[in-house]
Amino acid sequence: MKKQFSRWAAAGILFVSSHLGAEPLTDLQARLASLQNDQATRIKVDIELRHKGTAPLHRSGLKRRGQATVAYGPEGVKMVEQRWLGTSHRFSAWRKSKVETETPLLDFDEAADLINPAETLQLLLSDATLLSEEAVLWQGRPVRYLVIRPGQLKALEVGIWLDETGAPLAMERSMKLGFALLNATSHQAVTFQQVDGRLLVDEARDTYSGTALAVLRGMDTKKVKVTSVR
Repeated sequence: MKKQFSRWAAAGILFVSSHLGAEPLTDLQARLASLQNDQATRIKVDIELRHKGTAPLHRSGLKRRGQATVAYGPEGVKMVEQRWLGTSHRFSAWRKSKVETETPLLDFDEAADLINPAETLQLLLSDATLLSEEAVLWQGRPVRYLVIRPGQLKALEVGIWLDETGAPLAMERSMKLGFALLNATSHQAVTFQQVDGRLLVDEARDTYSGTALAVLRGMDTKKVKVTSVR
């Protein structure tokens, strides 16, 4: 085990010495420009959404899953098909009636992020501050790991793993907001894939939790998996 760790460490040192640039964010911006998706693309996406909410004398829950087909071209994003099914439950001593609303599992902005994440990453890098840069292991391979703070979102921190060519392998971003009566935390973990020179999302997991008035609590989790690309 010690010999294996030493080999990984040595590989990481060589990786860093060979690929760390003087301007990491500038280098990443340039690499992302080469990974922009400017081709007609169609993807299928599996989606799973869960919600839990609690309050005094009140509980609610929701599970929903489905699949969407999205097309992307010169005119932007088009939702070809979206179908889903789910279950929900609610107990409340406050009221007996309930109103269920059905909302799409995938909106146009999120679909665009799945098909062309290079553009989203470039926006995050605009006026960003580099907080740290180091060599780490990601799924058993030596990679570069950058932590940045976007210029317009001071409460947000973004971690990006880069392969030996400087292309993004994965990203995590988290944000905490606190006010007098409200606290909220959001976290997103994304892995990327390359298809014919295009950067696309492979999988995204989002978690949001919040507390209001110290007694109202809720949590939402969402998993999005790109299952095919054409």
